[in-house]
Amino acid sequence: MKRVIRENPNASIYSEYIYTHVTNVIRSWNEILFPALEDHRDEFDLTDSDLLDIAEVLSHHDESKWQEPEWTAYLNHFYPTDEFPDDKTKFDYAWLHHQHHNRHHWQHWILVRDEGNLYPMDMPFSEICNMVCDWHSFSAKNENNSAYEWYQKQKDKMILSGYTRDMVEKLVEFMKEPLTEEAD
Repeated sequence: MKRVIRENPNASIYSEYIYTHVTNVIRSWNEILFPALEDHRDEFDLTDSDLLDIAEVLSHHDESKWQEPEWTAYLNHFYPTDEFPDDKTKFDYAWLHHQHHNRHHWQHWILVRDEGNLYPMDMPFSEICNMVCDWHSFSAKNENNSAYEWYQKQKDKMILSGYTRDMVEKLVEFMKEPLTEEAD
């Protein structure tokens, strides 16, 4: 007997969303952050090898979204149907999985000590770059949603180490202008 697995009919729309998002993350690097860092190599003490490493990190952006437990929970959360409704608990687990499997999320770097205290660890510079490019990717669809603007609105909610916050604040200064929307 052949088993048929049914999936939310919006899967292709969600696939296109992921593809476009990752493309815009890489565009944020190629068009904005990479040229800025090349011009400020000395300030950030960057070598050619460092810049290549950052590009390599970005080339794997959000790969976990294509796999479980993220795929189905995200699909049904962002594109629910009557047959495939949003399940908030599954989405929460998927978001937690995403944070723990994607080092470009600041939440990945929060140590919860046994006493319950939260301790922010320093993020690697390559992951900070990946994070701000992630934020900036949304400016392709909304010019008022640059990494700079997003950070200004969210910074008081973020638990960052001193080093990470310093680097984020320097990098978002380069990311005030939105990406241009690409032609279809």
